[in-house]
Amino acid sequence: MKTERIHHWQSALSKLVQERWHQPFAWGVQDCFLWAADCVLTVTGEDVASTERGAYNDARSAARLVEELGGVAAIGASRFGAEVPVASAQVGDVVLVRFDGRDTLAVCMGMHALGPGELGLVSVSMDDALKVWRCTKD
Repeated sequence: MKTERIHHWQSALSKLVQERWHQPFAWGVQDCFLWAADCVLTVTGEDVASTERGAYNDARSAARLVEELGGVAAIGASRFGAEVPVASAQVGDVVLVRFDGRDTLAVCMGMHALGPGELGLVSVSMDDALKVWRCTKD
């Protein structure tokens, strides 16, 4: 399957960031996987998390799902586009970072990546990125 960025994806992604800026972390609603998937959906029109939406709603059920899917890095590798060098990251790409002592997904916004935090979106320097996956697939 091939996915591409939709027309006006930049303004759509900017609007999503504005809408979610103060939305706190919530399992199954605004967690790192669904945040990244929602950004990819906004940029490409493809919902890479369609089968997981509604499948978990707390830390325990989320941990079980992450384990079933092989871990956070495996989710990134299987759900998003090709892995690219961190230095080649583009706005909208999915990023693996270590945040609060655990692997988490965020979305590249240029020199920083955004991911859900306790009080809303949190900015992490792209210097801290461990892996990057294209938001599009070839």
